Amino acid sequence: MTEGPCLAPAPMVSVLCLTFNHAAFIAKAMESFCAQVTDFDVEVVVGDDSSTDHTLELVEGFREHFGNRLRVLHSPVNLGVTRNFRRTYQACRGRYVAICEGDDFWRGRRKLQTQVDFLEAHTDYVMCFHDATIVDSSGETVESQLPASLRCDASSDELIATRPVSTLTVCFRRVLDDLPAELDHAPALDLCLWSLLGRHGHAKYVEGIEPAGYRVHGAGVFSMQSDQNRHVMTAQSLFCLARVYARQGLAADSERVLLKALRMGSMPLGSSSRLQLLASIVVRLPVPLWRAARLWLERVRRPRH
Repeated sequence: MTEGPCLAPAPMVSVLCLTFNHAAFIAKAMESFCAQVTDFDVEVVVGDDSSTDHTLELVEGFREHFGNRLRVLHSPVNLGVTRNFRRTYQACRGRYVAICEGDDFWRGRRKLQTQVDFLEAHTDYVMCFHDATIVDSSGETVESQLPASLRCDASSDELIATRPVSTLTVCFRRVLDDLPAELDHAPALDLCLWSLLGRHGHAKYVEGIEPAGYRVHGAGVFSMQSDQNRHVMTAQSLFCLARVYARQGLAADSERVLLKALRMGSMPLGSSSRLQLLASIVVRLPVPLWRAARLWLERVRRPRH
């Protein structure tokens, strides 16, 4: 890990930035971090997942601006998004963590200040977020990433039930020591993270922040998946989360997340996708949840009169 001559004092905010072959985009992301105007210290923690292009060289080009507030984690092998997120999150030292992957970017100069000011004044909120716009391969803004129905606050209960928010806009309290090991197999990790954070408070939708830029491009890990593949990845992640809550003795939350995953499994899917979901159930579903799964399957198979 590259940290500079010595570590700076623990900052108020850690910007968590995951990179993998983002040479075409990373300068825009880093510039948007540099542009933030705050009255508190900010560090940028870059978790690079064994990029084979010039991503790291471009990141290091911002060393002059950030000094030892830029921390770069290297990996000799490709870890995958979830494991890379885990180690990068563990390296964050801030009271708050703001997420932006290396192919996305922020707009505006007061995003972090606005979010931290709100969280410092409202201790019943664990996170806040704002809108993002989809940016296509030509750099043109297409539409809002969040549907209108989700551009609003989320209660603690809604977060626990895996309410979607725009990941690249989130700033949250660092209340989790680590991520449960079961989530190493969750491809849609962000939904699981919001659920875990929901046990600590609500989420605020902040309207006054300029929308961030969410890039859709050919190398996107999630954005370029087919609708069917995203459906399967989300269901698999919910099975992992159900297992976490079952192990923690949170039966009601575990069953609620499980049933949501099973409802997704009842939607029309191709045969290969159904096999993926079945494998996910067999490998990740804990024994205490089999009864709930069996009851649900019996209910959906019951003839309707």
